[in-house]
Amino acid sequence: MGENSWVLRRGVHNPTDSTPARLPYSVRRTTAVGILRPDGHEGPLLLHGSGRDLGTHGDGSPVQFGNVHSAVEIDFVGGRTVVSADAGQAGPDLTALVGARAGSGFRSALAAALPDGAREHSLLHRVLDDVPVATVISGYALTREDPAVAAVPVPRTSALPRADYCAGFATGGVFIGGIESNGTAPVVIGPSAPDFVHGPDPLAWHHMDALPAKGMRRLRRIDVRGEGDLVVDAMFRDSYVDEHCIETVVHEYHLDLTARADTLEIIRAVATPRVLPWPECSGAVAAVDRLIGKTVLNVAPLVGAEFRGVGSCTHLNDLLRSVVDVAELSTKLAALH
Repeated sequence: MGENSWVLRRGVHNPTDSTPARLPYSVRRTTAVGILRPDGHEGPLLLHGSGRDLGTHGDGSPVQFGNVHSAVEIDFVGGRTVVSADAGQAGPDLTALVGARAGSGFRSALAAALPDGAREHSLLHRVLDDVPVATVISGYALTREDPAVAAVPVPRTSALPRADYCAGFATGGVFIGGIESNGTAPVVIGPSAPDFVHGPDPLAWHHMDALPAKGMRRLRRIDVRGEGDLVVDAMFRDSYVDEHCIETVVHEYHLDLTARADTLEIIRAVATPRVLPWPECSGAVAAVDRLIGKTVLNVAPLVGAEFRGVGSCTHLNDLLRSVVDVAELSTKLAALH
């Protein structure tokens, strides 16, 4: 098999090109985490978070329920630990996060650091909850900025690195197969990123700074509407801006979900992959059926305990875990009626 044949077998490339209109009697949460390396791959990793909860009355007029900003610095080279964390003058003190690893254990440290009013499904929690995954996906920028990083040989051992960790890393799939075939991890470049932030509605998304060259960003949106049943439209996108200021999509998923307003029991859930690097990645969407009958408050523990291996996707899991936010957003929705 030729050197590039694995890379040519890419996953789905169908990014969203617009944001749905805000509907009467609905609540929208948008968040963003900018992932920057101002000093190159030897310097710290800077994560700039922002978010907003916006309601829409029956007459279309908006009401802002809250907004947040955060800044977290990660010592990426020296153990991926938190060097500093700040939520602005209006936010809680986050110094308890300093020294925590921006990976395994971070979310436990976050739960302990935040005051009761900012825990679990709050807007600030959603922004800071993305610190571990933002740290992981920041490695994609290194492979794009320095081809030598992607070309580092992967040791040929009986147990390939992270084999069967998720659907995209399935044994015999494109990623693991590429390592077996060429001795290096294949790299795929995603499609151009349509700008769905700056559309006809200036309130569709909260304000965020432009993403600079060699920067990455995770965007999230979750819309909640309805009375007897809650209709939920959620999505996320990871993107990268190259040295020519061309933005491409790395990952993008959408989730359509319906839950009972009184019990928050999920009665419908459909995940749609829009952009994924490897063809095997899409196989993880079948796991979403397991959410039926669970409440939105039970999804995160279920995903953490059981959504693993080749039937799962790390990035889809992150989207599913955010479903807990429906609990708080439904309360804000009720205030509009």
